[in-house]
Amino acid sequence: MKFTPEKYAIPDAPMQPFIDTGEIWDFLNKTISTPVKVKEVVEKSLAKSRLNLEEVAILINATDPGSVQLIKEGAKELKKKIYGNRIVLFAPLYVGNKCSNNCAYCGFKASNRDAVRKTLSDKELVKEIEVLEDNGQKRLILVYGEHAQYSPEFIAQTVKIAYSVKKGNGEIRRVNINAAPLDIEGFRTVKEAGIGTYQVFQETYHREAYKTYHLRGKKADFDYRLTSLDRALEAGLDDVGIGALFGLYDW
Repeated sequence: MKFTPEKYAIPDAPMQPFIDTGEIWDFLNKTISTPVKVKEVVEKSLAKSRLNLEEVAILINATDPGSVQLIKEGAKELKKKIYGNRIVLFAPLYVGNKCSNNCAYCGFKASNRDAVRKTLSDKELVKEIEVLEDNGQKRLILVYGEHAQYSPEFIAQTVKIAYSVKKGNGEIRRVNINAAPLDIEGFRTVKEAGIGTYQVFQETYHREAYKTYHLRGKKADFDYRLTSLDRALEAGLDDVGIGALFGLYDW
C-alpha cells in the first residue's frame, strides 16, 4: 500500500522540522471523541493503516470507559498481529558517561562536577560483555554520552568488539546503540560496523519545553536532534527508534 502523507501546516520534507505545536493543540482541543469514532479509528489501526492527527486526537480524547477498553483491546490485538506473543529484551551497557551537554534533569550533565566520569577501555568492555553473556543475554544496547571522545569511529569500534566477544556458548547477536545524533557520514560509519537499531531520545517534542530543559551543548539544537533519524535513514540504516522522557511535557 502506497503511503500518501496528509497535508499539515508544515510540509512533510526530509531533513526539515515538521512539528507545529499550534496545529497539535488545535486537534486536541477541537476533536470530539465518541464511541463510534473510536471504533472506526481502532478498526483502521487493526488494518495496519497509519492514523492522521485527527484520528490520534480521537483516541487521546476518549474518556468513555467502553472506548478506553476498546483502545486497549485493539492495541493488544495489533501487537499480536505484528509480533505475536514475542517480547524482545536487550541489556543496556554504558560505554561512557562523559557529556558536553547541560540538560537540567540529567546527573551526567557537564556542569555536575560530582559525577564520576568513566569510559570503558577495550578490555573492560570485553569483561562487561562476558558477564552479560554468562547471564544469557543475546542483545545489547550500547549507550554513550555526547562527547568528542565518542566519535562515530569510536562507537563503531566498540560495536565490533561487542560482536567479537564469545564466551562458552554465549555470543551477542544484535548490538543496538543509543548515541548522540550524527551527520550522514557518521551514521554510515556505524552502519558499516553492523549495528542493529539506532535509538535517539528526543526527550520532548515540544520546542519551548525542550529549550527550557536543554541549556547548553549540541543537544540544545532541537532541530538537529529532531531530524537525526532522517540522516540515519539517508545513510542506509534500516531500523531506528525514538523516545520521550515522560514528565517534561505532554509530548
